[in-house]
Parts: sequence; C-alpha cells; structure tokens
Amino acid sequence: MAHPVLARPHTVSSYDLQLAEVRAIINRLAEQAQAILSGGLDALLKGDALAAGEIVAADKAIDALERELERLALHIIMSRAPMAQDLRYLIGAIRIGKMLERTGDQGKRMARRIDQFDLRAIGPRFPVLRQMERFAGAMLADAIEAFNRGSGPAARKVIEADAQLNAMHQSLMLACRDAMDRGELASADGIQLVLLAKQLERVGDYATNIAGDVAYMLEGA
Repeated sequence: MAHPVLARPHTVSSYDLQLAEVRAIINRLAEQAQAILSGGLDALLKGDALAAGEIVAADKAIDALERELERLALHIIMSRAPMAQDLRYLIGAIRIGKMLERTGDQGKRMARRIDQFDLRAIGPRFPVLRQMERFAGAMLADAIEAFNRGSGPAARKVIEADAQLNAMHQSLMLACRDAMDRGELASADGIQLVLLAKQLERVGDYATNIAGDVAYMLEGA
C-alpha cells in the first residue's frame, strides 16, 4: 500500500514527480538521522573521539537535506496551489523533516559528550541506553513506514509505543538516583546518564509527532 497522495495520478506528471521527490528526501533524512543517533551512542560506548567528530560533521548533511525538503515543499505549494490532502501532505512533510533534523541533533549532542564521560563508571549502564536507542530508532522507522504506506493504524501503533519508551526512561532515572544515593555512582556521571536518557526519550517524542503528522495527512486531524 502506498500513500494515497502518491498512489493517485495527477493531471500533470511533473507534479507527481515532485511529490515523489518529497517522499524520497524524507526517507533519506530518516536513514541518515537513525545512523547518526546510533553512531553517536557507539562513539560514547567506545570512547572513540574520531568517530564522535565524524558524527558531529555528518549532522550538517542532515541540516542541508532538511532545508532542501522545506524549499521543495514550499515551491510546490506556491507553484501548484494544492488543495485538501495534497496540501496536508506537503505541510506534514515539512513538519516531518523538522523532526528528523532534530533526531540528528540528538545524535550529534550525544557524540559531543565524549569528553564528559567516565566510561568505567558509566559503561555497565550502557545496555539500558542502548535498549532505549534501539526502541526509539524502531519507533522512528515505524513512523516513516506509516508515512510511506499512508497507514493510520500503523501511525497509531507508534503513538501507543511512546508510553513504553517513557517507562524505560523513568526506570533508568530512578536507577541513577538510587545509585547516586548509595554512593555507587558519582553525581556528575549520574547527571550525564540522565541527560542521555532524556535525549533518547525525546527521539521517541519526535517519532510520535511524525505519526501524528501522518494521521493529519490522512484524516485532516
């Protein structure tokens, strides 16, 4: 099943090509954003300053691609004067691009924390962060799949999944607090863990927002 806007041929074939290019850019953005998110955490886990620098530099490509998406969508709106579902598709695409760009920002910010970590103290707790990253990344992938398919039910599943990621975030925060209270984790290290967990929780929020945009595209609400 394809998105209904793309599945319905328009009178002008070049318009169809423009709409398809919007989808292509969104999928490229999603792929790059997920790579930066995973790569940022990898760089921290390995203490790899070189990889962290590459992640920070790669974020610039996402920023440029998001601007390209916005320019294209606005050009189509101004030149084609789309109505109804087509207009919602383009407005939603701009919003989705913003969420993917912010996902890349979170990966970049994680990579930039590399000099602030005591890996020996924090390393044992990295599996929980990795679990959160994979869950948030899966939510993001599912949200983009809901966009590609034009599926309201798939979008709703992403929205429902956010509660599970929130619970993982809360569990890690409580564990950090208890470890700091017992003197098993330095306050500075605990704060870094809490900040990382919050960044990953925010990625789940971005995926939820994308799913909401898909619902808006399809239903106008």
